[in-house]
Amino acid sequence: MTPAEVHNAIRHLRRVDPMMKSLIKLHGVIALSTIKNDFDTLASIIIGQQLSGKAADTIFARIRTAAGSGRLTAKRMAGCSDAQLQKAGVSRPKIRALRSLTEHVQMRKLQVSKLAMLRDEVVFEKITQVKGMGPWSAQMYLMFVLARPDIFPEKDLGIRKAIVRHYGVELSPDSLEKITACWRPYRTIACLYLWRSLNNRP
Repeated sequence: MTPAEVHNAIRHLRRVDPMMKSLIKLHGVIALSTIKNDFDTLASIIIGQQLSGKAADTIFARIRTAAGSGRLTAKRMAGCSDAQLQKAGVSRPKIRALRSLTEHVQMRKLQVSKLAMLRDEVVFEKITQVKGMGPWSAQMYLMFVLARPDIFPEKDLGIRKAIVRHYGVELSPDSLEKITACWRPYRTIACLYLWRSLNNRP
C-alpha cells in the first residue's frame, strides 16, 4: 500500500468506527511495513507460529547459522539435517513444515516470485497447500509481504484479545463479522491498530 492508500484507509476507519477513531487518535498513523518476498520469509512465518516474536527470532537466527548464514533458500534448507534443526530449537511439526515448503519450492509447485501477481484467494490456496502452513500463515504473508489491504486473521490471538478488550463482545463468527464488516476494504490496517493497542507489533 502506498502512503496515500494508507491515509485513505485511516480516513475510512475513522469515519465508520468510533473505536477505530479512538485508536487512530491514540496511536497516530501506522504504516504497513512489508518484508521481502522470498523463501526465507515463508520459512520465518512457519517458525513464528504460536511463538513470541523474540523466541521466533532467536530460533530463526540459529537456523540461518546452521544453513550457512544469510537469507535462507530452498537449496540451503534442503542441506540442513533434521538434527541441526532440532538443535536450533525447531519442533518436529515445524521441521515437517519446512521440508514441505522446501519441496513445494524446489518442485515449482510454489513459485514465490509469482505470488504477488495472484489474487488474495489464489495466494491463500497455494500457501495452505504446504503442510504446516494454515490460514494464519497465509494471512500473515498476504498482510506483511504482499501488503494486501483487506485481510482479517480471525484466529490470531492478539486480534481476538484486542477485540474483546475494546468492543466487549463474546467472540463468535457473527460478532466478528458484525464488528469488522465496516472496516472493509481496509481490514489489514484496522488489525495494525488492534495489535498496536496491545503493544504487540507483528
